[in-house]
Amino acid sequence: MENKITKINTERKNIIAEYSSKKTKDTHIDTLAQEIKDLQYVIIKDIVEETPDAKSFILTPDSTKGTYELAPFTAGQYISIKMFVDDIYVTRAYSLSSSPTKTSKMYRITIKRVEGGLVSNIMLDEMKIGDTLTISRPIGDFGYNRIRDEKNIIAIAGGSGITPFMSMAYAILNKVYDANLTVFYSVRKEEDIIFKDEIKAINKKSKKVKFVITLTREEKEGYFSGHINKEMLEPYLKEFNTIFMCGPKTLYKTMNEILSEFNIPKKSVHYENFFVDYTPSEIQEYELKVILKNDFVLAKCKSNETLLVSMEKAGIKAPSMCRVGVCGYCKSILLEGKIKMIGSYLKEAEAENDYIHPCITYPESDIVLRLDI
Repeated sequence: MENKITKINTERKNIIAEYSSKKTKDTHIDTLAQEIKDLQYVIIKDIVEETPDAKSFILTPDSTKGTYELAPFTAGQYISIKMFVDDIYVTRAYSLSSSPTKTSKMYRITIKRVEGGLVSNIMLDEMKIGDTLTISRPIGDFGYNRIRDEKNIIAIAGGSGITPFMSMAYAILNKVYDANLTVFYSVRKEEDIIFKDEIKAINKKSKKVKFVITLTREEKEGYFSGHINKEMLEPYLKEFNTIFMCGPKTLYKTMNEILSEFNIPKKSVHYENFFVDYTPSEIQEYELKVILKNDFVLAKCKSNETLLVSMEKAGIKAPSMCRVGVCGYCKSILLEGKIKMIGSYLKEAEAENDYIHPCITYPESDIVLRLDI
């Protein structure tokens, strides 16, 4: 018996040794993953005025700069626009509002004007058809997950927060997902409804996707009036639900209070977040030293600005995508200083080794930061 076991063990070791020395052939997904680059180059093929303060931009590959196809994405993901504004390198994230089944040839992003917004106002006021942009690959995990989520999806959107849910709606219509989606969409007036004609068309032809629109500052036939409330939601909730939210922070606070009345567990509620909510007790200025691979930069930082913003103002092309501490793309090492980090998705091992996310980190002293670029 012992000889038999010894023989089997020897055979196993020989098999392992033989196959360890062989080069494994790339599968299709391996090859595809290697071809996806962090940066893509696109041309603005079309611009559609959705509302008086929102436009959609149709982006196609810019083959003259080496982008022949656009990277695939899942409904709910976003891309980050990267540009220089007055010699400052900035990035801004925008959700993809197009169907994930049309990926390789076209993206659609939809941008709403933000008061004092740097990139949004440039996009709305200055960009024209034929202009080129540098964007990131699609990123983010805000979206439907067959294993995690229920088939009855309730989406709650305010303003431009409708964008990821348009992509999700098309994913269901095109049978990427087998689910039912009800989107509650709150805007001020009828003229503020982004994708108004598309939404009407979807409501007419689909039984699996429904948009419910409420106007907060006017009453019109065919729409609810007032803010989204318990009475609006109740007829659409089933025994098991998954909730998605995208919009201003006031929407999240109000809706969380309403959802608690339905006893919906927190694990069933998912948020898309494009803002960092922090105001220091006083504004102070500190020294910032950024150590790069082959150089260092001395700059200033303020207690009311993230370290990412301070680096951008100093002319550093600091890596960033989401700007809210989720993606981890800007991850850097804090060598010296005291900070305030607002919400973090750092792993425990990363935090123990002094990693931070500059996009959500505010200085509370002089700072020394290592950035591996």
